[in-house]
Amino acid sequence: MVNTSPELVGSLIVSLVGLIVVYDILHLYKNKKTVPQLGNLPLGGYAWSSTLNQEFFRNGPNILTVIAMAVLPWLLITSSSTPIWIVVVFDIFLLLLIVTMLLPKRYAITKTSIYADGQRLSWDSIKTLELEEKITQRIVLYREGWGIFAPLPLGGSREDLIFARDLIIKAQNNDWPIIIDNKIISEEE
Repeated sequence: MVNTSPELVGSLIVSLVGLIVVYDILHLYKNKKTVPQLGNLPLGGYAWSSTLNQEFFRNGPNILTVIAMAVLPWLLITSSSTPIWIVVVFDIFLLLLIVTMLLPKRYAITKTSIYADGQRLSWDSIKTLELEEKITQRIVLYREGWGIFAPLPLGGSREDLIFARDLIIKAQNNDWPIIIDNKIISEEE
């Protein structure tokens, strides 16, 4: 049996969380390049942005989970013999992760894709959104084949989310509309 030290295990975990934070920061930076313009898009589609408050509601459950992850090591620190510096660095990385979750984001919907969190996902990789999907303060899409990481919440104003829901349903049903002044115009008109 391999005897591993708490310092080695803690260092590996902290390194993994650090890589996740760096990955999120890079995607945040990429987000503005991926969605450079808001409103109606020149080749069809719509883009919008969120505020800090809207991102708080979008990521609320995730933020609570990260807070629990930050508190739990302190409860186990003496029984696990983990050095305090590892738990402190772990919590600093988790705090940075929460900050990245709260920063305003840009989203876009086109005929073929959705752009969220600095990523482009084709409609084939997103489960169909239900027509009855109620809009409160976010829309939650589900990525195919992502397991527990499947939820992809979208934030924004209620008006943007209602408009986005209509576009998502149309895009997923291959019924892409013409968009003029943030209004959906059916193709027959």
